[in-house]
Amino acid sequence: MRCLHPLAAAAEVGRDLDVAAQASEANRAPDGAGWTDVHVIQAPEHDYAQAGLPVGAADAALAPILPRVRRFAATAMAGFDGHDPFGTYEEDAYCYGVDASLFVKLETDGAQVRHIWFQAETGDPERLQELKAALLAVDRLVPSIVADYWLDRTGPVGDLGFFDDYLAELADGRT
Repeated sequence: MRCLHPLAAAAEVGRDLDVAAQASEANRAPDGAGWTDVHVIQAPEHDYAQAGLPVGAADAALAPILPRVRRFAATAMAGFDGHDPFGTYEEDAYCYGVDASLFVKLETDGAQVRHIWFQAETGDPERLQELKAALLAVDRLVPSIVADYWLDRTGPVGDLGFFDDYLAELADGRT
């Protein structure tokens, strides 16, 4: 899972990432193929609604960078079934990207953004620059941090030393 959170959540997110990394090691299956238990990511107390991020402002910042994709489906285990009971299906989503390999997804509550998560499964430098521009656009609205549970990394989007290093990790396919 890759998320953005307001900078105010940095300490909470850092603690949860540490717990998640420890759980990953402690619960690794004896044969190395998977885990015997999983850590459930804890949503921080500080979210974008609390920070006052309106959906309209986020949309105006993201839409010029990545096109809005209104129809969004994320499934966990649908297989050949037409509907995954654990999936997410939206017909008027606030999702920005060009395909399933790179997008930014807003979770909204009325007129406020509550959570932001993103996918980045590409080594294409041009696409990663689009992601960088999109996340920096959000950061200009509300100073933010990256929380990457796949890479066990967190840091401020506005710290370009961290952020460029993080994007280089994504480009190298270390996901």
